[in-house]
Parts: sequence; C-alpha cells; structure tokens
Amino acid sequence: MEAVVKVGGSLSRRPTALKRLCLRLSALASNYEFVIVPGGGSFADSVRMCYRVFRLSELAAHKMAILAMSQYGLLIADITPRAIPVYAIEECLVVHRKGFLPVLIPHRLLELKDPFPPSWDVTSDSISVYIARLLKAKKLILVKDVDGIYDEQGRLMKTVDLDWLRRNRSCLDSYFPEVAEGLAMRCYVVNGFKPQRVEEALRDIETICTEVLLS
Repeated sequence: MEAVVKVGGSLSRRPTALKRLCLRLSALASNYEFVIVPGGGSFADSVRMCYRVFRLSELAAHKMAILAMSQYGLLIADITPRAIPVYAIEECLVVHRKGFLPVLIPHRLLELKDPFPPSWDVTSDSISVYIARLLKAKKLILVKDVDGIYDEQGRLMKTVDLDWLRRNRSCLDSYFPEVAEGLAMRCYVVNGFKPQRVEEALRDIETICTEVLLS
C-alpha cells in the first residue's frame, strides 16, 4: 500500500470543507494506492462525555472510542465518491484494484487483536500507525485541522522527531511515539482544510506541513 491517509475527526466541524477534502481524495484514488483511516470526531466527543458522566471504565471507553471511529468512517465513505467501507486489511488492496477507495472501518480488526492499552492516551493517531504497519504502507498522512506541529513559541516545525513528541504536547496523542518507533515509513501532519497540501504530501511534493521522523 502506498499510503494511509488518516482523516481527523475535527474536520467534521466544517462539513463543506470535509466534503471538499473527500472529493479531492476520491479524485486522487485513481492514481494513488491509499486507504482512508477515520478519526473519531463528534462521535468520540460523545464517548468522552459519557466517560465523565457515567464514570465508565477505561476499557469500555476505549472500545466505545474505536466504535466512534467506525461511525465516522461510515460517514466519510458515504460522502466520498467511489469510496467503500472495508473491515479487514486484506480487503483494502482488493477494493483498490477494483477501482474504489477503501475506507477502513476499524472495530472488527481491533476486536480480533487490540495491541493498545485502554487509555485516552491512545487515539486514532496511534491506531492509524498500527494500520499503516499492517498494510506495509510507505507513507502515513495525518490530516488535521492545523498546518502541522508547533513549537513552544507557536512556530510551525518543518520536522519533529519522536523524542520531541515524548517531551512536548502536540496535536498527536501521547502514545504515538511508542507505536511509531523505528517504522520505515514517512509521516506527515497536514492541514485538511487545504486539500492541495494533502495531495502534495501524497505526491512527495514539498508543502506546508510537519514531517514526523520515525527513525
């Protein structure tokens, strides 16, 4: 697989912009082999609210958050032309070869084997790394609602390594460095409200983003 494109849940707060991104991804799928992995969006926000109100266990909240990703994935698949929801790693290549864009709905995959601790430290960021590893993807593009990762002075960083992520807060979850350590793929954090930048990252064209150095 050429790439995994994780579409962040925060993009759903601007429906028109999300639809524009999905149209661009649909067009790109005819020339590039990639799979979409969903974030959690407002579905995950509901889980966080229930976690606080009902004092849910970490395990229950973790499983519910994964189901939130699946719900958002079904939404993305429905608004993206020629996209098809898939539920297993082996389906991704099959669907792409048939000329469609696979959107991985992750809950069944993670029911079979979930390598993550039940914690809010784990979000769709870390899960997308795991999926990229299973797919042997060459590239992981994390599509967010920001231009990339910023330093303490609010300046966009062109590159960042995993040690920096361990020491500092960012738009990536805190478990990300543990699951991404040593992987032989390129990783970018890109603004999804600027679909051209997502395309440029996919095409290996220099763009405004942050590259996360995994090794």
